[in-house]
Amino acid sequence: MSELPDWGDVLATALVGTQRRTLPAGVGRAGADPADELLDVAGALTLYRRGGFRARRGLTVPEAAPDDSGIPLVTWAAAARAADLLAVDAAGYGTSNAVPVRDADGRIELLAEWLGGVRDRRVPGELLPALLEIARRHRALRPLVAAAGGPRAGWLARQRPEWGFFDAAVVEAPADDPQGWELGTIGRRVGILTAVRRGGVAGEQRGRDMLADVWPTETPDDRAALLGTFATGLSPADEPVLEGALDDRRKEVRLVALDLLAMLPESDYARRMTERSTACVRVVGGRIQVVPPAACDKAMRRDGIVPRPPAGVGERAWWLEGLLTRTSLSVWGEPEDFLTLPVTDEWAAVLRRGLARAAAGQRDSRWATALTGRLTEEVAIGGRPDDRLLLEALYDALPSDALAALAVGVLRRGLAGAAAVGVEHVLELCPRPWPPALVEAVFGALDDLGGRRSAGWRLAGLCELAALRLPADTATRATAMAAALPSDDPMSSIVGRFADTLRFRHDMLAELSS
Repeated sequence: MSELPDWGDVLATALVGTQRRTLPAGVGRAGADPADELLDVAGALTLYRRGGFRARRGLTVPEAAPDDSGIPLVTWAAAARAADLLAVDAAGYGTSNAVPVRDADGRIELLAEWLGGVRDRRVPGELLPALLEIARRHRALRPLVAAAGGPRAGWLARQRPEWGFFDAAVVEAPADDPQGWELGTIGRRVGILTAVRRGGVAGEQRGRDMLADVWPTETPDDRAALLGTFATGLSPADEPVLEGALDDRRKEVRLVALDLLAMLPESDYARRMTERSTACVRVVGGRIQVVPPAACDKAMRRDGIVPRPPAGVGERAWWLEGLLTRTSLSVWGEPEDFLTLPVTDEWAAVLRRGLARAAAGQRDSRWATALTGRLTEEVAIGGRPDDRLLLEALYDALPSDALAALAVGVLRRGLAGAAAVGVEHVLELCPRPWPPALVEAVFGALDDLGGRRSAGWRLAGLCELAALRLPADTATRATAMAAALPSDDPMSSIVGRFADTLRFRHDMLAELSS
């Protein structure tokens, strides 16, 4: 069907019959039965009229959807549960499976687990629009939706511009796009410059030249965004550009340059920071001697040392911490050797904080592992207000086995102390499946807190996270724990929801495997 006629033509033809009147030339398929064509056209126009749209001509008909009938569907029960997680009533699935989690993040995590359990089956087509829409908003779900949706999901995504993220073949920012570089949005221009810098040594030089040409006329935010593309193909040849950016008037530009320079261990910047730090921290006679900087001069400020400390922190201690943060950890040798050396009590905490900030920033797992225990003890008994944030940043650099061991250790000492050192953040970082020792530590902490009226907020946080991360086959154990609490116990509702979520996951995975 190439074109659609006006409704009046269709009506007139229907009244007198196709033997006496035919549709206008160009309508329908050549050689097709006129009566069949009339009915097809009438049906198409009726849909337009019901939808409140005029029929449009000259549109490209999309390619037919791929045939995925050879891939078996998930069970009806599994599809109904996905509809509940998506908060849609698709094709009469209804809302029979009440989702026990209270927040959107928990629902998204359950949906991710459901998508991961689809495996060699496929999602019903009526759920694909909702899945593509939620993947548009949540980047982490995109590969899961792509795998579970099958070829039909990719076909559907190509019909809507806002779902263009789904098609990996789409090149959003080709390297050769002069008009986009001159007139495009900053996001488009960042993509172009990144693509240029992927072109090896020649591409990196071209990228430097392109940035130099536009640098004087760019806004501070755009300068920072464009300079950030140097992380792609970063090399010593970029050092002059980055050093020049240290003199920019805007802080956001200088911070990008500092972060990139810190990734060049042989740069002049790295050499300057090493010289300053080793002048302040030296190993003499098997002991660490600390002499913090006496002043924060102009050169130190240019290299990213913040002159004004936060409330309650001395200036010299703050400057020393800043120097250590921006110095390569390789300067100090092996963490086990350096951290066991005696140091004056006055500067021990400052030294550990500076090294911890360096380990978090440089993503050094060896130093992060060695420092976590020491900093955890300080946070548990007090310390600076921002020490817990620093500890959580350090957790991000730990390997998975070290995270699990840390979580077990702090949970066994009681949830009050565990909450103080951010155990929930540690548990969030622990990958599935949680090892048996961690499972036992979590249930042990819950048993210890059950029935305590003052423990509600601690118990709630642990229960909400554990319900989503514990192995689903622990649902029976959780149900027994909830049943053992009296109905008037203040903890019964929290533990009950914990058990309900685990049972929901257990049933969900059983439906996907049947």
